[in-house]
Amino acid sequence: MRPSTPLLTLCCLVSLIVASPLDAYQRNTISIPLSRIFGDTTITDVKAHLTAVSHKYDVTSRNYVLNTGSPHSLSNRGPHKLGERSTGSLTGDGNSVPLKNQSATLWYGSIAVGEPPESFTVQIDTGSADLLLSSVRCKISCAGHRRYNATSSSTSLDLSTPFVVKYGNRTEMGGDEYTNVVELAGYKAINQTLGAADTYYPDFAASNAPDGLVGFAFREISSYGATPLFQTLVDNHVLRMNVFGISLSTQKDKSELRIGGSNPSMYEPDTLTIVPVTVKGYWQIQLDRLSQNGEDIIVPTDKAQAIVDTGTAFIVTDPENAVKYYKNVEGARAVDEIWTVPCDTIGLYAPTLTFGGRLFPVSSSTFNLGPVHEGSTDCIAGLTSMPGIGEH
Repeated sequence: MRPSTPLLTLCCLVSLIVASPLDAYQRNTISIPLSRIFGDTTITDVKAHLTAVSHKYDVTSRNYVLNTGSPHSLSNRGPHKLGERSTGSLTGDGNSVPLKNQSATLWYGSIAVGEPPESFTVQIDTGSADLLLSSVRCKISCAGHRRYNATSSSTSLDLSTPFVVKYGNRTEMGGDEYTNVVELAGYKAINQTLGAADTYYPDFAASNAPDGLVGFAFREISSYGATPLFQTLVDNHVLRMNVFGISLSTQKDKSELRIGGSNPSMYEPDTLTIVPVTVKGYWQIQLDRLSQNGEDIIVPTDKAQAIVDTGTAFIVTDPENAVKYYKNVEGARAVDEIWTVPCDTIGLYAPTLTFGGRLFPVSSSTFNLGPVHEGSTDCIAGLTSMPGIGEH
């Protein structure tokens, strides 16, 4: 069923636990610390980030069409607008991974690939489904990154399947698909499909960006049409529990990816709420309502659909709902869909999201992404808009 209200959100402003009741899930689990590269958040940074997020949803929405034969319910972008996924070439125990955050938008940890194993830093992204690394054939756009060399691994298998990922009419990256052994938090995924890019996506071209990306969403949105890394671990029957949990924090050493269970020290167990995935593809769940200071801003007749995405630091909705949210916020204004609020009052307008009947307030410090520029009295708000989100 398609949601009747055009909303929704890609939020990593709340932590993500993918599980059933987890009383015993903390046993025999390992955490991978997630790391963050700190930096200023400017309007220019936010625009670039939201453009990248929009591109990602263009590609993954189109992948959903290609992999399932049906359009995704949260996208109004028909196949003719999404570019195309094409082949060709361009001329045991539950465990945790420490995560880092790059410029408040990009959280990353480490994996090991091949035999002998080689370590790569990768973005942890619940809004996509593929494992992507740079290839040794990638030159300028991959400078400063560790690159995948298939010939140096005894377990690497060339699938003889080139890939090209396109955004609209522009080709952003492409390369070849391989399978290999991939180790994540001590678990080994056998015959995991990965892409080795000859030309790199601009978000990863910066020298301080991670080496690649690991998508934790479902196969339905894979650019390769292949099984994602976590699902491969499930299929290999190596996990005690088919569960992963992600905790994100601006505090040092407080962010992690936990594989095979959850870490109750990272959340309040009595607030754990189980919400089913409504459509496999993204981690798509029902949003009961979105409120501000106790007043409901959005209460859909049929509950809205939300995508939980660690690949963005924002709550993203459509422009109409964003205008509704900021309507009575004094001093609020939009700059190319990015909303700013006076810094001395922004904390008063942090939203509360309701999932599974439980309220989840966003803290004022999380909602405030910092001043528009040094010395500015206006700050960037954590709820923004993106044309095309939720429309069909």
